Amino acid sequence: MLYMAVTLAVADSLGEHLKLAAFTTMAAVVFIWLGRRQRRTGRGLLAPKETVRVADRLVPPPPPSRGHRASGCLWIVTGSIFAVPAVFNFAAAVRELLG
Repeated sequence: MLYMAVTLAVADSLGEHLKLAAFTTMAAVVFIWLGRRQRRTGRGLLAPKETVRVADRLVPPPPPSRGHRASGCLWIVTGSIFAVPAVFNFAAAVRELLG
């Protein structure tokens, strides 16, 4: 199975490898950034840590959640999974460029 994946990866052009590497690198950066932010603050991605003005008073944000910190770790793992194909695509692009 691994031989087939490598064979299919070598069959692509240099430009395709670089496009895929750029895409997977951007996805990895976004997921890792989101995960670190959520893990650091302990709040959800849609619920910022700022207070919210409702009518004439300010409503404080909810306290940090342990579950949100754990899901932040999962976002970091997802970003790391996206980083692996980026490395392979960069290596395939360099291999195609050199020979």
